[in-house]
Amino acid sequence: MELTPEIKKALRKKRAVLDLPKHIIAKELGLTPLTYGRIESDKQKFNVQPTTYKKITEWLVKDC
Repeated sequence: MELTPEIKKALRKKRAVLDLPKHIIAKELGLTPLTYGRIESDKQKFNVQPTTYKKITEWLVKDC
């Protein structure tokens, strides 16, 4: 599944609000820091497995 630019922007925004580094968010999502960095990047399209997509979207809707 391809993550939309809006989802990527929401990831960056929530991480900034929580003031957490990428490696902490990656650990919370069960991803490697490298994978999370690629997901958050605007420089490339990055497809994820449906289970990863679900983890990301569920994390985004959690209260800060």
